[in-house]
Amino acid sequence: MEDIQPVLKEYGLAAQYIEPVSRKVWKVYTDHGVFAMKKLEASRNTRFTDQMILLEEKGYRNFVPVYRNRAGEFLTGAGADFCYLMPWLALEKEEERDQKHEYLFREIALLHQRTEKETRLRKEDIIGHYERTKRKWEAQKQRYEEIVAAAEKEWYMSPFQLQAAMYYRETISAVDFALERLDDWHEAIKDKESSRLVLNHGQLSVHHFLYNDMGTGYFTNFEKAGYAPPANDLIVFFTRTFKTNPVICPECVNWFYAYHKAYPLREEEISLFLSYMAYPAPVFSVLKRYQTGNRFGEKEECARLLKAYWQMKNAEPLVMNIHETEENRKLQEETESPST
Repeated sequence: MEDIQPVLKEYGLAAQYIEPVSRKVWKVYTDHGVFAMKKLEASRNTRFTDQMILLEEKGYRNFVPVYRNRAGEFLTGAGADFCYLMPWLALEKEEERDQKHEYLFREIALLHQRTEKETRLRKEDIIGHYERTKRKWEAQKQRYEEIVAAAEKEWYMSPFQLQAAMYYRETISAVDFALERLDDWHEAIKDKESSRLVLNHGQLSVHHFLYNDMGTGYFTNFEKAGYAPPANDLIVFFTRTFKTNPVICPECVNWFYAYHKAYPLREEEISLFLSYMAYPAPVFSVLKRYQTGNRFGEKEECARLLKAYWQMKNAEPLVMNIHETEENRKLQEETESPST
């Protein structure tokens, strides 16, 4: 707490009271108001403020600003790390969970819309990504088949082997679905000459969406921001949301379509989103570690496999609902087409 005082002097502030919020964030009370001080490790992106300047230039201002110090810099040295100062905004807003999340998704859609840019595609890059991803997923699928086949020949299955065998069919089904959507993506994009990139927040979360006294939401924590396909932010958000115990989230579909309505995803973008959301990467990560012998112990590995299975199953309703909705939409468009 003492090392914050010299940092505050660089902003012409003196703390009356400092309240730790986390190991990296402090709520600082001064005679000039309440501020948030955050520590940024030297290994993190120290140029993230450039993205905030870019947003302002694009006409998007719904983000928590970072103040400049007396030297005109956004970051102030604090030992081996850096600190930056922001106004203090509340995390919570008095409204229903579904409404708050829809607000978040509409706002990230607006951010993406303001920062969109087209990038030229090279066919060899498309083919390369498609073939590498497909080979990797098919190889992991085959390896899982070999693991289960070998386990079934044992006189006695270990608890982990039994668990892996129990999850086998559902996991392989998820892989097959992911591969089909990957094929859809390739088919939709292979003849296109360009695709779009947007500024992704990089850590999209309700914890990085703060509110002022009027209830207006503002993004914070752009430390991982960067240009990427628009669905990347959604994948990060939903992956984190589903990395938990079994959860029923019918409103997750509403959040996706709140975004899609404000900033429609293209056919190939939806296919790739569904492919990555469906693919059970955490399951294969646990299986690989167990097979290489770098284990945490039988009980711990069983627990990790169970959590990976839950993550796969939590994502399944969202993925299938969006896929069914989009297929029905395509069918309706074909039916209503004048040429039909």
